[in-house]
Amino acid sequence: MLTRNRFFPLLLALTAGSALGVDHPVQVGPGFAFSPPTLSINQGDTVTFTNAGGAHNVHAISGPTLFQCSVNCTTTNTPDGSGWSDTITFPTAGTVNYQCDAHAGLGMTGSITVNAVTPVRLQSFEID
Repeated sequence: MLTRNRFFPLLLALTAGSALGVDHPVQVGPGFAFSPPTLSINQGDTVTFTNAGGAHNVHAISGPTLFQCSVNCTTTNTPDGSGWSDTITFPTAGTVNYQCDAHAGLGMTGSITVNAVTPVRLQSFEID
């Protein structure tokens, strides 16, 4: 008789990939745009913003996950021209609207829709 204990490592291996978040790259600049300007992601995913040129930052102005980043997301978060990169995790469903503070008036804005994820409920079983 095979019990669930023998299948647990296999089950864990099959579900581990779906439990991990996916990273979504967003290019900041050059010019006055985010690329892509809109994303649809799942709870737990990350977004990596990378400055490709120009003095920019990324500032979430509304939504469940708020941040303001450039060189980092704590002390140096005003528009900066260095080749910075920041990764943000989105744990909560909802829409996050963001902008470059220096260039929002020129249309440098974007949004991220974070979709709710229903946890998978695992059940034990035995095979005869």
